[in-house]
Amino acid sequence: MSRAERALYALRGHYGEDAFKVEIEAPFRALIGCILSQRTRDENASKAAHALFAVASTPREILTLDPETLKRLIRSSGYYNQKAAYIIGACSAMVERFGGETPRTREELMTLPGVGPKTADIVLSYGYGEPAIAVDTHIHRVSRRAGLAREGAKPTDVKKALEGALPQGDWVYADGALLQLGKDYCKPRKPRCGDCPLKELCDHEKGA
Repeated sequence: MSRAERALYALRGHYGEDAFKVEIEAPFRALIGCILSQRTRDENASKAAHALFAVASTPREILTLDPETLKRLIRSSGYYNQKAAYIIGACSAMVERFGGETPRTREELMTLPGVGPKTADIVLSYGYGEPAIAVDTHIHRVSRRAGLAREGAKPTDVKKALEGALPQGDWVYADGALLQLGKDYCKPRKPRCGDCPLKELCDHEKGA
């Protein structure tokens, strides 16, 4: 059993087998929601998404909005000037190059303004039901500390290491569990190593 498989076994024992199931939503909503979630709390992003989708819920509808109206609708998410530019750019690209539809491949998604590897993977998982590990700051930190990837690994290296070590059927659970572990225990500062379900596997507390 690989180190990643041992970690997943411990996480399942801690969080339960049925945790972190993905609820599929419209790909476009997943995309815009992910852009709005950048550099803000989930509740702020959700508030902005609700306000926006109550007025416009397709790329073409959003493009009919005055830019200042769009900024006002998403203001609660923070960095609304930049996010509005990303949303307008992404919607324009979808209308011009994808017939108003949200792209279905990682490569195509990453051609949209404001869409990086993590956002593309989230859209694939939550929008299209295609398993992917979306490496955010929590998963990046946990994986390096717990030895699931090398210490200096970049997010793309972590994704490759995790997806290479785990069966595809475990990717969604691993994504959710590692992210939650980063929030609950493996914090950037003052991690709760003594209570962590991976403490028997992880050498971080020992300074290794």
